[in-house]
Amino acid sequence: MLSDDELDRMLRNSDPNPGGPATDPDSPTATRILARVRRSVRRRRRRILTLAPVVALTVAGATAGTYAWVAGDGEGHTLDSTGLMCVGSDGSDAVLNFDPATQNPVGLCRQGWQEFFGVAAPGTLTACVDSSQQGSIAVYAGGRDQCASHRADPYVGPTREQLDFAHFRTDIRAHFAGRTCVPYSELRKVVGELFVKHDLTKWTTRHFQTADKEPEGPCAEVTYYDEPERTVWLGDHKDGDSIHWP
Repeated sequence: MLSDDELDRMLRNSDPNPGGPATDPDSPTATRILARVRRSVRRRRRRILTLAPVVALTVAGATAGTYAWVAGDGEGHTLDSTGLMCVGSDGSDAVLNFDPATQNPVGLCRQGWQEFFGVAAPGTLTACVDSSQQGSIAVYAGGRDQCASHRADPYVGPTREQLDFAHFRTDIRAHFAGRTCVPYSELRKVVGELFVKHDLTKWTTRHFQTADKEPEGPCAEVTYYDEPERTVWLGDHKDGDSIHWP
């Protein structure tokens, strides 16, 4: 498993925009990509939670030293509806795939709490949107007061677009079920058709590759989803291996 430093080096040496200017490794887009990859390799792995809130904003009219935070879209919605953190009382967490169309964050964390943290789930769990760059859903032990104490806002559920996107993810997995090699042209065609079907017409696809600008390989897969940028990133897939759909 790659360490955080190794992931940083890998992504900072990569250019997801071939033929155009290099992506600034400290830009919001690069930060979201790194966060997404880290979450992917840490699935179901316990780790010490360190929230990295966005730059705090001074509250207008408040006394000096009083701060607020921005969690998700500021209205109780996550910016990344594909993942979920269950946060234990000791600060460790478990990171899971999440489908807002069919799953409830509190119910999903309660179901796995014993496995994740070695103790029974507490009587009350609360879903919040944290103030990290990706505005993730985090479920804490306790009531709604836990959100504010972790610089987060209560989670109010998915947006209409996030529900449409969840159905898109279900359909693309079903369409290519059992396949071990999907050509780029076919994948782009099906993705485009599903964008239209699910009213995701502002979304697009892009090809992720290293700075060496290798040509596209014979097989493709979805590498990750960038919801704030409405982008489906595609990358090479090894023929014969099962395709993991994020």
